Amino acid sequence: MSVALGVALSKKLNGENNVVYSLHGDGELDEGQNWEAIMFAGAKGVDNLISTVDWNGQQIDGPTDKVMNLGDLEAKFKAFAWDVMILEKGNDVDAVVAGLEAAKARLGKGKPVVILMKTVMGAGVDFMEGHHEWHGIAPNDEQLAKALAQLPETLGDY
Repeated sequence: MSVALGVALSKKLNGENNVVYSLHGDGELDEGQNWEAIMFAGAKGVDNLISTVDWNGQQIDGPTDKVMNLGDLEAKFKAFAWDVMILEKGNDVDAVVAGLEAAKARLGKGKPVVILMKTVMGAGVDFMEGHHEWHGIAPNDEQLAKALAQLPETLGDY
């Protein structure tokens, strides 16, 4: 978040019209430096920044509400002067692209934009879906074959 903010602010200060994108996990938001950047971006009106949050309620050590409850993310971002969008189908690539396009239309109005994307970790794979244990583990060859057989060509149904 801090790096994206620095790039976005630099672009604004140099009079450039570039949009800066960043992707974050909800577990990552446990880290305080993110909230310092979030607070700064809103306070300084860095309105060429679109940040997305993979909001799946999981992190490497378990469910986010058990490891470090994040509370109401929407209210927190709003409190720090961000324009907040909720994307219900964060595993749907078409919905994500549409959400990013909608976010671009909201830029330039004095606020950074965040898209809170509701996702399911391991979506579409019965033995992975919703299990934080797969956060940092690669499947073996047999598990990979099983997972790929379960996934549609696109994830448009999620």
